[in-house]
Amino acid sequence: MKNIAQQFFLICLVYLLLSSCSNQKVTEIVLIADLSPEESQPKWTELFSDHYEITPLETTSCSLIGQIDKIRKFRNHYYILSSNGKTIHHFDKDGKFVSSLNKQGQGPEEYPRIEDFDVYDINGKTEVWISDNKSLKIYDATDFSFKRKISYPFVIHKFKKMENSHVLLVTGQNENILTLVDKEGKIIAEYLKKEIPYIMFRPVQFVAYESCYLFQLGISNTFVSFNPQTEQFQMGHYVGGKEFLTEKQLLEMFQAHGVDFILEANKCSYINNMISLGNIIWLQTHQGGKNYLTKVEGGQKVSTQFSYGTTLSTISDTESDDSILLYITPDRLSEYPEDVIDKFGNKIICNMEDNPYILEFFE
Repeated sequence: MKNIAQQFFLICLVYLLLSSCSNQKVTEIVLIADLSPEESQPKWTELFSDHYEITPLETTSCSLIGQIDKIRKFRNHYYILSSNGKTIHHFDKDGKFVSSLNKQGQGPEEYPRIEDFDVYDINGKTEVWISDNKSLKIYDATDFSFKRKISYPFVIHKFKKMENSHVLLVTGQNENILTLVDKEGKIIAEYLKKEIPYIMFRPVQFVAYESCYLFQLGISNTFVSFNPQTEQFQMGHYVGGKEFLTEKQLLEMFQAHGVDFILEANKCSYINNMISLGNIIWLQTHQGGKNYLTKVEGGQKVSTQFSYGTTLSTISDTESDDSILLYITPDRLSEYPEDVIDKFGNKIICNMEDNPYILEFFE
């Protein structure tokens, strides 16, 4: 009887293990079953939506933007990081200039450079949070007066604060890339062994998708999903199949070619970025030496080629909770053959010295 019992136990154990492996395969995250981007020459309203607005940003001597590093839309206001991490400009819903954060320096309320920023509602007050590599500094969003800071014993790059006040960080000088901390800076969890090819900083590092945030491993087809409710990490893939560069292939390229690995990667098909709004996904991909922006909705795909430095490429520099947000520089707007009307019904008259124009598409 003892041998029979042992055999039964082993059979049950094997069944549980097989069942567990089977469940893991079923629950593996794959966002899109198949993706073969190609030029279909869609209209902008087909690529995005027929519900859109153009908002001019007020141009004054105090609000000149210059090079844009990142735009964050929060509660219909626009916050723009510019000049290689030097300044954040705040504009209201109509594009009117409100104030600027310009405190570059070494003082306790200053920063050497803004590595990343975000905007949050804290106890009914809107705050702008910045990362300066050594700490998170927090400012009032209206007048940018300094409020407080959170210091860390390690380098921090990008960040995203959760509703429970925990903060997800992209960290440096650590064994792992992702670090979850509480509101005092104490480490709660770490994830993803640090590999240089996986750390390719983007203006928007944590992309919102459904109820999670996605962190892409370099330009590979692989991402880490973080669920704020369960505070669990899970690996996933943007596209099924083997068409796009994997994280393993990316790592092998780095081991073989060092810092020149990106030149080898350009010979492959890879995913450069992902954006979502509702149940729609947009992917920036590289294939056959060409760049594509592809909209995927309900299994239907619409693609177009684009070049970096054009209006379409600005989609990766922005973050909005209720729109797909791009921006148009005056020189690009002047190339449009037809009159362009802003959201107030006014014809836009271009001056090359003007600030960019916000272009938003809504569901």
